[in-house]
Amino acid sequence: MEYKKPSEEFKDMGFGDKRIDRRMEKSVEMMSKKSEESILSSCITRHDAKGFYAMLGNDKFSFEQVSDRSRKETIKRIIESGVSEVLLPQDTTNVNMNGHKKTEGLGYCSEYTKGVQVHSCLALMPDGTNLGLVAQQYGTREQAKQEESKEDRKKRTIEDKESYRWLETVREAKEAMPENVRGIIICDREGDFYELYADMLTLETMFIVRMSQDRAMTEDMRAMQQIRRTQACGEMEMTIPRDTRANTKARTAKMEVAYCTVAVAKPKRVRADVPKQLVLTLVRVTEIVESGEGIEWLLVTNMPVESPEEAMKIVEYYAHRWKIERFHYILKSGCQVEKIQQRTYDRILPVLLIYSVIAAFILAVTYFARSMPDAPCDLFLADDEWKILYRLVTRDPNPPAKPYSIKTAVDFLGELGSFKHAPSDGDYGVKSVWKGLLKLFDALDFLARLTGQV
Repeated sequence: MEYKKPSEEFKDMGFGDKRIDRRMEKSVEMMSKKSEESILSSCITRHDAKGFYAMLGNDKFSFEQVSDRSRKETIKRIIESGVSEVLLPQDTTNVNMNGHKKTEGLGYCSEYTKGVQVHSCLALMPDGTNLGLVAQQYGTREQAKQEESKEDRKKRTIEDKESYRWLETVREAKEAMPENVRGIIICDREGDFYELYADMLTLETMFIVRMSQDRAMTEDMRAMQQIRRTQACGEMEMTIPRDTRANTKARTAKMEVAYCTVAVAKPKRVRADVPKQLVLTLVRVTEIVESGEGIEWLLVTNMPVESPEEAMKIVEYYAHRWKIERFHYILKSGCQVEKIQQRTYDRILPVLLIYSVIAAFILAVTYFARSMPDAPCDLFLADDEWKILYRLVTRDPNPPAKPYSIKTAVDFLGELGSFKHAPSDGDYGVKSVWKGLLKLFDALDFLARLTGQV
């Protein structure tokens, strides 16, 4: 399997003008190498920056073509990976552009905050390795969020609600799946709504969603009550990733697992054509602690769960959901998308998509090193790149004749990105990798200028 660089992914777009095709490839290459900087700063010359802006405004430039190419490259990697199942975590992030007062068509992404709601869906191998972006939707509100009564909210159809993007993304992801590959939708608590379950069951799409609603089963019984009463059937160990915001280290937690099947009743506010009840499987995973409160996940799925091992598999799959949060973190912090400046909302969207492909690439580089540590580093890096990386980190002027492992390459990138490898640090993170990649690209650019290649 080959994971192309973002610039190679957008090569020969076929816009109908070779100059625009070349501009697209060159612009994406420059944006990849200086993802933390503005477009003007990332471009080699002011002429390049003007060329990029002119490309976005050209009638032959097609945002739909860019989106379609990104999806096709992801599908190609899914096929080449040979997996029979693909995890499809989806989530929303708000891109804050509150300072962009003059951007035409730009509304609100949250209460009183101008910007774009970006809803993304990634494709992951069952071990969590990222294969790319499957779908991405965008939205902006015309007005700041208005106060709304409970009765008014009930009157709105699902199509009129922002949560409708979850249903649209499920359909788009389902359509994108190659033949003989089963897609498994994974959502956090925001995806816990009845219409989504009903649609996914109708589409025969597998899903794992974290519960937030305590749904009614009968008049005197509710789903959360039922699963919490169910006796644990097994134990498992789970790696809890470090949380930099809470200042907690990565750790291994001992968990107990329980599961049961329930039939939940349709809420009164849900549209009439939705089934009156849905049969779902609930999985509970609870941390075993001597004192205090441990982790508890209550998960909803339609995947077959007939043994403790199958229940544990559901938990393991859901544990990869947080990687879409890491993707959004790279998008906003590593690619600085909140600083995108365009004259109109419509011209912001292709720039967001390009940076999303760059962010997906960085995420893939990081986690391929963990899932496939012995794979050669030329899976991602060209010959000159891995050789220069070796020389930068080791200070050895004689790089090896053959590519070293992707694990070694990412360790080098982490070190180059100021990751200290102290015993308390744990594994390298995406931030260290993207910082290392930027320093590597800076070194390659400097060398190219020094030798007159630029």
